[in-house]
Amino acid sequence: MPLTAAALRRLGLPTGAVALSMLCLPVTASASELIGTGALGGATVQLTDDFELRYHTTDRRLPGFEDRRIHDYVEQVNRINGLISQRYDDGRSLTIGVQVDEVALFSNRYILDGELQRSVDLLDTSVASPFGDALVVFEKAFLRYGWRGGELGLGDNYGSFGRGIALNIKKNTDIDIDTSVRGAKILVRAGDLDFTAISGVSNRQQVSQDQPNLAIFKDVSHMVSGLRVDRYGLGPANLGLHGVVYRFGRAADADLDPTYRYAEGLDAVVSGANLELLGVGGIDWYVEGDMFGYLSPEMVALPADEPDYQAELGHAVYASASAYPGRAVVLVEAKHTQDTERINTFVSADGWEVATVPTLDYERVITEDSAAAVNSNDIYGGRVRIDYTPGDGGFIPYLAFTGLRDSDVDVLHFNRSPETIVHPIGGFQLTGGDIVSQANVGYRMDMRDDAAEGADRMVHFDGDISVPSGVGHLELLLQAKQFWWGDNGIGQEDFLEMENALVWHPTDQWALTLYQDWSNNPLVNTEGNLSEDLYGAVELAWEPNSNTSLRAFYGAYKAGIRCSGGQCRSLPGFEGARLAFNSTF
Repeated sequence: MPLTAAALRRLGLPTGAVALSMLCLPVTASASELIGTGALGGATVQLTDDFELRYHTTDRRLPGFEDRRIHDYVEQVNRINGLISQRYDDGRSLTIGVQVDEVALFSNRYILDGELQRSVDLLDTSVASPFGDALVVFEKAFLRYGWRGGELGLGDNYGSFGRGIALNIKKNTDIDIDTSVRGAKILVRAGDLDFTAISGVSNRQQVSQDQPNLAIFKDVSHMVSGLRVDRYGLGPANLGLHGVVYRFGRAADADLDPTYRYAEGLDAVVSGANLELLGVGGIDWYVEGDMFGYLSPEMVALPADEPDYQAELGHAVYASASAYPGRAVVLVEAKHTQDTERINTFVSADGWEVATVPTLDYERVITEDSAAAVNSNDIYGGRVRIDYTPGDGGFIPYLAFTGLRDSDVDVLHFNRSPETIVHPIGGFQLTGGDIVSQANVGYRMDMRDDAAEGADRMVHFDGDISVPSGVGHLELLLQAKQFWWGDNGIGQEDFLEMENALVWHPTDQWALTLYQDWSNNPLVNTEGNLSEDLYGAVELAWEPNSNTSLRAFYGAYKAGIRCSGGQCRSLPGFEGARLAFNSTF
């Protein structure tokens, strides 16, 4: 389905334990203040509850009981966030936050021949829970203390340096990623200088709010420590320097205290610098370079006991320039990376990354093939985009062109020889009166050096339009891509995928959405509920105010790759019913 606001809403899926979920059901109210005269007297208190209940249906049948839907099950999820905020007259501030996640499965067990069986397991053997098919996790906790000269954070923090090439650990709710660094983070401002330091162990989200929770395994934490210095106001220039060190946990370390990472040898060191020039020659410039040092053999896919291992190096260079000639905006980007994705060796299997290089790709149409270029260890190229605003700005067309040279042929790549990637895209945004619309269309070719391999080709379109209807307004969201494989030697089939939605908003509070997916991609491991390739769903949403929403969904959508902010995940499909309630008070 389209990765638009309407389509993303249905990516959520639910879970939880009955007694706990009853206690945690949201109650809508307004933010309140603590009463008292102490340090938190008059502080603002805010609670957010995100509750979901999902009924999963499956075509699996138990032999001998084909007439019963024994393997269907119910999943319930509850996420509670609490926040206490206090601001003082002298500019200081204090924020305390906690997050508790809870998940449970129901109707996932049955008795066969006197033996208890499970259709699906919530937990694998590495995770123990007193609730059996339920889990409660004290997921996040933090304290932030701010003053005019900086901020101190204790507990769960997030960190990103520059363009995220050396460090990019952050919350990415678009694809259900929330990994924090549990430790300390401090920012100190001294005139035109900023000093940022962060150190701790990774704290990967255990309970997924939007994806099915199955076989949850114990998180193995990784040590992350980084330092960044920013110097502002050097004429038109801003300068940044940073360094990050990593020690990644192994599976054998699962039962060790995470702080042991500090006593173990380092796996990787990343250092870099960036320069920003504002308005020089009428152009805004940015350039960043980073060096990667891999200090352990596992980082480069060698045995841990590799004799006489010598550190290997990687590098990344990224640059951009933004110009504003007349009514146009011109953005030019370029990058060259060598052995940078190795930094994610230990974490990519868990569905997140510690660092990301700008992809220069159009993320809405990344497939199993182009995901290899996103994660390539040897790629360079650039991207140009021109936006033009004629007239009063109601209509803004654009043209973009991406050209990449990918020499990596390992791991995710289907091609056996290097390839040259060209990807022109055009589109527009239209706002005026009661009609709002946008559209994008492009054609991508991955041309292999070996002519016998041919080229992977894709044509794609996405767009949406919102128009008044007799009552309220209608929104139509469309996305489609046709993909033709080159000769990969493994007999892959060309495929067509569509992800569409029709939304009726009779009022500002109500929305009725009809979803339709189509995919004959054999790499997608789900089947449609309307036919083998066709998926359909309906969702009713009610948002009585900005703090409360209730959504009811029934139907199915397909599995597929979703990308956001340079990170990609292969997300499962869903078939069944879902009820989601979110409230802040």
